[in-house]
Amino acid sequence: MLHRFPPPPSATDASFLASATETFAKLKQESTAGRRTVMMTEHTLIFVLKGVKLLHFAHETVRVSPGEVFLLRKGIYVMAEYIEEGLDFEALMLFPPGQLLRSMTAQSRAGTTLPDGRCLVFPATPLVNAFKEGFRQYFSRPPLHLETLLPLKQQEILWLLLSGPQGHQVQAFIQAAIRAEPTDIDHIVREYLLQPVSIAELAALANCSLAKFKRDFQQRYQCAPRQWINQQRLQHARMLLQHTHKQVTEIAADCGFESTSYFIRLYKSNYGYTPARERAKIAMD
Repeated sequence: MLHRFPPPPSATDASFLASATETFAKLKQESTAGRRTVMMTEHTLIFVLKGVKLLHFAHETVRVSPGEVFLLRKGIYVMAEYIEEGLDFEALMLFPPGQLLRSMTAQSRAGTTLPDGRCLVFPATPLVNAFKEGFRQYFSRPPLHLETLLPLKQQEILWLLLSGPQGHQVQAFIQAAIRAEPTDIDHIVREYLLQPVSIAELAALANCSLAKFKRDFQQRYQCAPRQWINQQRLQHARMLLQHTHKQVTEIAADCGFESTSYFIRLYKSNYGYTPARERAKIAMD
């Protein structure tokens, strides 16, 4: 199952600091080992307070430990693993919006050239450590005027990072992350076609409103987004049924369908028979 992180703002979840429209930060706490696959829906800054976890990317694994700063860019997929030696795990996570990142890096010094990486890891300075210790208290004793303070705290930590020993690397990473933000509808749709991403999430990745995304999509493809995406997924599923031995549940997941029963209904509606019947026909031939 794919998890989106951070999830939409919730006034009832005390582990989040959020307004009605924006999630600013989360206090992440885990006490059991396990794995989950996550899509980062925002640029994320992580400070581990205690414990250990592993972040598995396609070609590398990063160990998340106290005393370091972690930057993850928006739109990536990562498998987060909480391990026994790291329990209990606790971390602060901040979600600076792209508009703030663009504004601040435009004002700061020029960065060095870095490849378009998924994450950046470096040691925390004493000032950064002092920031996270103070910010941790916002979750247990929220100050007055919290919604006014939170954007200022985001700016404060970013300036501390940009002014520190790794400032050039931080700026270069942020600039690369901003460049990597998808803006073209065709690129976004094809990049996330086989992932269980909603139309609203695709619109957010495109940095536009849901209404504009649907309108622009209709103009480009002469079809509603969900209809076109499902058609592409079904074509891929049919290919997998015909040329692999994967189970129907695996194929549904591989094609971005979170519900196998919905996939089967959609497949039958489109092709006139179920995926199992499709495979049976191949066996008979």
